[in-house]
Amino acid sequence: MSEEIISEVELIDIDSLKPNEYNPNEMTDLQFQVLVDDIKENGFVAQPIVINELNEIINGEHRWKAAKLLGYNHVPIVRFNPIDKDHQKMLTVGWNAKHGEFNPTKLAQLVLDLSQRHSLDELAIKLGYSEEQIKDKLAMSQVTPEFMEQIKNQAEERQKEIPIVMNFAVTIEEELVILDALELAEGKTKGEKLYSICQNYLTQKLPSDGK
Repeated sequence: MSEEIISEVELIDIDSLKPNEYNPNEMTDLQFQVLVDDIKENGFVAQPIVINELNEIINGEHRWKAAKLLGYNHVPIVRFNPIDKDHQKMLTVGWNAKHGEFNPTKLAQLVLDLSQRHSLDELAIKLGYSEEQIKDKLAMSQVTPEFMEQIKNQAEERQKEIPIVMNFAVTIEEELVILDALELAEGKTKGEKLYSICQNYLTQKLPSDGK
């Protein structure tokens, strides 16, 4: 664990930084343009770029690229020295992954509220969604909690109906007895017939055990 809880933010020459060679995080053109517009309007208020002792970017490559595109000469950075290269790679992936996920219903309600005062075009630019995605979220906002609960219950009921494959080993003699029993049992499939046999057995067996 790092003993340094708060790292000092520095402003350094943007050209002194270099991206790492393994970063798996990618952005669409739309997402990158939203980032560029956000930095242009608000600056680096969200998060400085994290670099190691060699000025290699651990986290913030897209912010660095956006700043270069906007003509920044200096960018805010925080220095962090990983234990080793593997530690650095895990940090890059981990920091990109640990942003949580949106609750779709709450997000839809939030978009609906914002749409009362902002145009679809403005929301698409500010939030990083296409206008079609904004429209989808507005449609989602009309879905009631009761309807969502109904959908959930229906899904759970359908889940109960999904067949389950059961495998077990028997001897040849046991197989013959089982097949004879299945022939006499009620039901259209072997599964239904086996279920009928088990039900009949339990009906007869449980009272005699005093249960």
